[in-house]
Amino acid sequence: MSIYFSLRMLSDSKYIKPSLNEKFEGIIWKIEIDDKFPVVAIESRQADRHNTSFSAFNFETGECLFKEITVEDSWKWSLDRVSNNLVFIHSYLSEETPEHQGIIALDQRGTIKWQQHNKALHTIAEEGLIITDPKVQGKWFDILNAENGVLLKSFASNYTPVPRDIIVPDFIYDKALLPIPLPENTIGEIAFKAHNNKIIACYHVANGNSFTQKLLISQKDELLLEDNLAHNILKRNPEAFFISHNHLFCIRDEKREIVSYLV
Repeated sequence: MSIYFSLRMLSDSKYIKPSLNEKFEGIIWKIEIDDKFPVVAIESRQADRHNTSFSAFNFETGECLFKEITVEDSWKWSLDRVSNNLVFIHSYLSEETPEHQGIIALDQRGTIKWQQHNKALHTIAEEGLIITDPKVQGKWFDILNAENGVLLKSFASNYTPVPRDIIVPDFIYDKALLPIPLPENTIGEIAFKAHNNKIIACYHVANGNSFTQKLLISQKDELLLEDNLAHNILKRNPEAFFISHNHLFCIRDEKREIVSYLV
């Protein structure tokens, strides 16, 4: 059954339009959302150039804050968190371990605001940045001022982690259980979420020996969006979408493009 027999098509003016749509030179490696402000940060990597880039955007307006900037020895750095309009990146204790070491804070222009190379960001709390020294045995925490990296408190035992507004989809393996029909050639697990009276589904359809990954958003009997996230792929993508601050985020175009929709 085609979905078009059950979902009414809207005029172009009523379709959901992206609030953010950006392409990158490298592969999108990691995405982080600010816990308070409408800022999304993206880490993208180019393995052939051994280069890591960082970008940040206002996902409500689509404004580019900075795009594909690098730091010294960029391949050794990775996106950590975003908070209060600051993007935090980290390095590693060594190439053989995933343990973090080093903090660089980037402002809204992508300029280094402050840095500490011997500490590691543990989490973000209402009181400030919770940090550790990865070279010291035993877990102890200091609290730093996020704006300037100044020590606020040593050996902190109590703090309140900042809550994260991240909604991930459920996975359904039988399309008959969905409240909307999907094509007969749908294959594999279906990422599904009901949000703000909308039905969101991300799924794969088989095309001979390849797959197409599709995103569908509907409300009642109206089709608000149908988008192809990936064409002619040989393996099904495990990544689907996530929702934060009532915006849906997904990756397409061989993981080189990020799109966000207000849902």
